[in-house]
Amino acid sequence: MTLEVRQYSGTGCPPGPAAKVRFSLKKDHTGFTVGLGSMVAKTGPGSAPDDFRKDCDLFLDYQIPSSHTFAIRPVTYTVRGQLGSDGSADLTSRIFFTGDQGVPIRWERLNGPFKGVQQLPPADTEPWYKPCGEDRLIRIQTSLLVDSSDKSRKNFLELPNDDLYEFAWKECPEPSRPR
Repeated sequence: MTLEVRQYSGTGCPPGPAAKVRFSLKKDHTGFTVGLGSMVAKTGPGSAPDDFRKDCDLFLDYQIPSSHTFAIRPVTYTVRGQLGSDGSADLTSRIFFTGDQGVPIRWERLNGPFKGVQQLPPADTEPWYKPCGEDRLIRIQTSLLVDSSDKSRKNFLELPNDDLYEFAWKECPEPSRPR
């Protein structure tokens, strides 16, 4: 398998070319790590009006043998933050192949008061496999949203974005041959 960053965009992505993305495919092809730098959504002192929401949309291209297909297993996210008693934060993500319809959205909410680090375990969903014989990009969409009625206090949620994505592999059926 080969895997490469095709493009990315969003207010939570690092500025500049795709070369700024830290990327590593595991040697045994069981997964990959993507590092986009830290994504931080925040409200309160020192925050710009649009800092309350950050997002990143990442596209990955790959080459695999036609005899196999794969899915990307749900991810455990680790977040760091500080939320006052009136604060809340949402993390949403989707990991899918371009052209897929009805892909489930993962939504996690943290309510204040909260301060520190928390792991958000993977959602209990079935792997979403790439259709055999089709070339589609992997698309990873992630967003953070922080809300608080008290704008005089700092509230934030950070997603470090050094995430490990693991593959689930399976063989494709052999195409039927004309008689």
